[in-house]
Amino acid sequence: MEAVVWVQVLGWDSKMSQRFFYLLFLLLVCAVGCSPFSRQAMDEVQREIRFKHVLEDPGRFVGKTVILGGVIVEAIVKPGDTLIIVRQTELDFQKRPRDLDRSLGRFMIRHSGFMDPAIYGQGRELTVIGNISGQKEGLVGERTYVYPLIQVQHLRLWDMRKAVTSCYDSCGPGPFCQDRHFHPWSPHPWSPYCW
Repeated sequence: MEAVVWVQVLGWDSKMSQRFFYLLFLLLVCAVGCSPFSRQAMDEVQREIRFKHVLEDPGRFVGKTVILGGVIVEAIVKPGDTLIIVRQTELDFQKRPRDLDRSLGRFMIRHSGFMDPAIYGQGRELTVIGNISGQKEGLVGERTYVYPLIQVQHLRLWDMRKAVTSCYDSCGPGPFCQDRHFHPWSPHPWSPYCW
């Protein structure tokens, strides 16, 4: 009933309202259905397994399928496969790493074949679905570190985030900006002042 009232208020004919609701339906389907991994891949994931438990005892979870994400620390190319060390972060609803400054630790992924370190380089974000295949010792600085080892089944390398600059980036803590760009967080968005 309410939808009919809004259609009448907007002055749309029935064909226009049908198109609008069809478009709205398509947008909702795309918003809900867009995921970097297939439903089949997500069904394999054992969501009850938390990274902190895997980090404590990787051997206990060997053979289990998990989804993890984070920021690449280093890619190591070996004959026959590539190892990537990842600093773990939580994942958002799209399974993209979030809260990039928070981490419970690191993990290592193994991919059969070559992955170019220039592409899978330091600072890039990724999400992986894979089987826990054990652990591997390595060094973080001069400290020995035990990495949970994940054998890749599905991998998503995310696009680099756009750098966000603020008024303070160009003028420091002072009251005047060097630029006159649009600053939407300011009480005066087109103002040259930082506050």
